[in-house]
Amino acid sequence: MAKKLDYGYCKAAPMLEWIGNKWTLVVLLKVAESNGTIRFSELYRTIPSLSEKVLAAVLRQLCADGLLERRLYADVPPRTEYSVTEFGRTLLPHVQGLIEWGRENFDTIMHNRARLHRDSMKDIEGGKGR
Repeated sequence: MAKKLDYGYCKAAPMLEWIGNKWTLVVLLKVAESNGTIRFSELYRTIPSLSEKVLAAVLRQLCADGLLERRLYADVPPRTEYSVTEFGRTLLPHVQGLIEWGRENFDTIMHNRARLHRDSMKDIEGGKGR
């Protein structure tokens, strides 16, 4: 993950870091959707545009924070499986709430973005004659 926030100042800093990383909540939700455990390779295939290096880093951080559990099996070849911990499950309803809010307000957000873009274009066009 990127630079850490000031934990002494803000006790919500770890959660803000999870939200600030574009892949963290995606990975957490994909593992949760697996209804138990999921292997690294399967998880990698389910998330387009995510590199193995970034996936490994996100998984490492989620495990370090206690949201995911990593199990390594000494099979040949070795396999690794991930699952959501009890602690991680306590975060999921809140993430689902954010997702629902985003879905409910998607059209408004897109409308506002388009309006800002139109207004910016008018400002640029208006300044051409000066």
